[in-house]
Amino acid sequence: MRANVVVVGAGAAGCVIAARLSQRSDRTVVLLEAGPDDVRRWPDLTATRTSQQALTQYARGFGVGGSAALNGMVANVGEHDDYDEWERVYGCAGWSWRDVRPWFRRVALPLRRPRRRELGPLSAAVLASVSGAERVRLTQAADGRRASVDEVYLKPARERSNLQVRPNALVDRVLFDGRRAVGVLLADGETIEAATVVVCAGALHTPAILLRSGVDRDAVGHGLHDHPSLSVAMRSSNAAEASLAVSVVVWATHVARHDIQLMPFESSQGSSLMAAAMRVHSRGHVRLAASESVTNPLVDFNMLSDERDLDLLRAAARQAAAIATSAEIPLSDEALRAAVGEYVHAAGSCRMGAATDSLAVVDERCRVIAYQSLVVCDASVMPNLPRANPCLPTVMIAERVSAWMDAELRVG
Repeated sequence: MRANVVVVGAGAAGCVIAARLSQRSDRTVVLLEAGPDDVRRWPDLTATRTSQQALTQYARGFGVGGSAALNGMVANVGEHDDYDEWERVYGCAGWSWRDVRPWFRRVALPLRRPRRRELGPLSAAVLASVSGAERVRLTQAADGRRASVDEVYLKPARERSNLQVRPNALVDRVLFDGRRAVGVLLADGETIEAATVVVCAGALHTPAILLRSGVDRDAVGHGLHDHPSLSVAMRSSNAAEASLAVSVVVWATHVARHDIQLMPFESSQGSSLMAAAMRVHSRGHVRLAASESVTNPLVDFNMLSDERDLDLLRAAARQAAAIATSAEIPLSDEALRAAVGEYVHAAGSCRMGAATDSLAVVDERCRVIAYQSLVVCDASVMPNLPRANPCLPTVMIAERVSAWMDAELRVG
């Protein structure tokens, strides 16, 4: 089988890339997804958070739509200087706030703030009593239903004869002719030839695919990070009847503006308050556990290894304790390292940077450095997580990369 473009991974970025590039009827696009056509959690995917914690499950989306079909639907962009730092500190030319702002406007997802009467009891209480609390924008349709990237971008595109969406298609590796990508090899032995390969398998599986493929950038798999968080159980006499609902966000400032996020979660199973450190300095890694694609990679976030993250999470925990007055939250270094969890915001494991940067995997247009016809597009390219839930920034990145690729493929 041969295509103009093969996209590996049908998560937030992959759905956007496949939908945008298939708008040209004379271009064949194949979208490959390891999971089924519906979304569930990735089986047997585990990660280490800190050295004081045991290896435990990491909740990633598995199937068409990816994690964007399971998340809390929160839609924020972060602070303007997050993107200015991408350019100034990490050498990602053209990724300042001035550059990315028009691309956030291009994102097709509907964004909606829930009405006050739609809030659960915990969210309503936080909104009424906590200074700075606000109703957060959600990726929701006007009727309140989830508006996933799959629904908005990919579902309409599936009618195109030049787009083939293939679930249950686990990619083993990228195939090369010299240093030019020429297709992919599936785990079942099938080969798909392509003029361009785009890897959108997420911050945990994208580096694993590149490592199995023999991509010789030393930085592949390094730079992994997530927003460290603590979940505080809340007492509620009237839990929300609906499934998981996120409606309110509280921003606080410790060192940098809005470097702390507090968010109530409510469901029929109970209520909790999530306290997260939104500026991350600690870095972990992704490594291969085995050469076979059916084996998930070894994932170590190395959370709170940087003292700045430890201090910030402690400050976030204190903010949460001020709201949850009945909760006892341990604040010692040891207790925080034992209790910290992730926000399921994995990023940075194939980070973007200048072509001369040995710590970068892809250049400013997300092309794998020193290779041809090979692109990476997902949260793995983020040099540092913005102070935001990363779904919307990931879609923004995919919109930009799609436009660049479309222009280059037309010329080519």
